[in-house]
Amino acid sequence: MCYLRALLLLDLHYLMNLTNYQYNEDSCAYEPIEPSLGQRLARLFLYIFSATLVAGIGVYVLYQNYPSPKETSYLAERKLIDQQWAYLEVEQANIMQALKALQVDDEELRLILELDSLPTNIREAGIGGSEVLPSQVVDKLIFKEQVVAQYKHIAKLKAQLSIQELSFDTLAKYAKQRNWNWSHIPAIQPVAHKDLRRLSTVFGMRLNPVLHRWMPHQGFDFMGKPGTPIYATADGKVILAQMTTGGFGNLIMIDHGNGYKTRYAHLQRGNAFAVKKCDMVKRGQLIGYMGTTGRSAGPHLHYEVIKNGKRVNPIGYFQVELNPEAYEKMLVMAKENHAPMD
Repeated sequence: MCYLRALLLLDLHYLMNLTNYQYNEDSCAYEPIEPSLGQRLARLFLYIFSATLVAGIGVYVLYQNYPSPKETSYLAERKLIDQQWAYLEVEQANIMQALKALQVDDEELRLILELDSLPTNIREAGIGGSEVLPSQVVDKLIFKEQVVAQYKHIAKLKAQLSIQELSFDTLAKYAKQRNWNWSHIPAIQPVAHKDLRRLSTVFGMRLNPVLHRWMPHQGFDFMGKPGTPIYATADGKVILAQMTTGGFGNLIMIDHGNGYKTRYAHLQRGNAFAVKKCDMVKRGQLIGYMGTTGRSAGPHLHYEVIKNGKRVNPIGYFQVELNPEAYEKMLVMAKENHAPMD
């Protein structure tokens, strides 16, 4: 009975004080056990460890759910960087799409201008790896691979755009030169089709209607009313606009460059010229008026095309400008084979 009562008291006291006890048979009671120094140190260590662990867990949970102001600033900065990076990728995609469209236009222009396509290896403008960023810069980067890859991509785009710009410059210069060449080649009639009465396309030997002997005729004769306007057939410089001897009468000569010259003879007597020597003229510009000066059998324009110092058949130098109706009329006139007027 004494033992049981002591056990109950020990249990209650242990629960209250968490103190170790041992039973003393002499006193029939539980007496507290005094811990040794090692036990006290072990308990202290266990207490400190437990407290530290609990505190660490608490701090971790707090940190995860309630970031510090500095961390909040870092997170906001990282979010901004991610947004800017995404925007950069979108912009790069837009630039690539625009570049592809420019390359398509470039190829179409080259086809029109009859130029070779730009080789793919030149268009792609390959960029090496080591030279895009200095190694000392790369070593300091945090997201090294991503930044270097993006930098290479941007450098390649810049090179491709530069090559495309050079290509367009070349095409513009070529087109300008080709346009100049085309505008300086005789390509229209010197007399408007509506003013044309008859046409002699005899080019070669014929019976001269004035001298009545066989002589070469090295141009076309356009017949119309006196005073009919005469037009330059290509851009060029007037090198002669005056009365001449030798049968041509009032005469205009234009130097078109590229080895081409044109001659307009038998202009009217008074107010024959709408231009003077050294004037620069454009294709279709009024230069004079039809007449019958010089060795002529009637009002007409004797027109010659001279290429590299040799007079050539003008037939191939104005038909291309005629519409189908005018072209048919030209064919009819040519078939009628009117005799030259000079």
